[in-house]
This record gives sequence, structure tokens and C-alpha cells, in this order.
Amino acid sequence: MIRFLPQVGIYVASACVLMAAMTPARAADETITVVAKLYATPGRESEAEARLLKTLAFVHNSEPNITYRYYRSKKDPTLFVTYEIYPNQAALTNHMKVVLPASRETIGATPDGLFARPMEADVLQEISN
Repeated sequence: MIRFLPQVGIYVASACVLMAAMTPARAADETITVVAKLYATPGRESEAEARLLKTLAFVHNSEPNITYRYYRSKKDPTLFVTYEIYPNQAALTNHMKVVLPASRETIGATPDGLFARPMEADVLQEISN
């Protein structure tokens, strides 16, 4: 599992996920699945959700060929989970190098203290195929 400092922001954290996905054994056309947990600061859940929904809209508009979803825990209202599927390494690279920087330009930097703890992200390997 990859952990990130919350003050760095949710987007910078994705760079580490990209590095984890870029292993020599990974085929260029292999799908890449990423799951991440974000914990909003208690009392700022609505602000975090609004920001995540803006990011989601930007990504869906920019990358209609990827699966990019946010979920919120029913048990812990501060917990948000992302679920992302990229069709190949090129799509993930585009997401990291083009789309996320463009979204930061549009949406702005993550406000300090919006997230209470480090983001946790993991690249998953399918075992059911």
C-alpha cells in the first residue's frame, strides 16, 4: 500500500501510483486498476465531496475511455474511495501527465487540511482472468 502526506494534495499522490504501475513485467496493453482511500477531515466531508465531484466531472469529460468513480463509506462518512481502471499504460500516463495537471489548473489546489490523513492507494492485479 502506498501512503501520502495529506498536505501534498490528492493529485501529487497519484505520481507514486503511476510509478508502482510502471513495472517491467507489466504489458503495455494490460489494464491497470487503482483503488485509493481518502479521509476527509471531520466536519469537512461536504467540502471534500464537492471537490471530488468536480475532479470526477473533469476526468469524465477529459477521459471518457476510463473507469473513474468515487464512493463514500456508509459506515465512516469521512472515507472516500476511488476506483479507477485504465485500459493500458498509455492511458494511465496520459491521466497523470496531462489530465490531472489540467484539472488542478481548473479546480485549484487542494485546500490545506481538507484531508485528515495520508491518502492510501494501491495498484491491483486481476487474478480472475
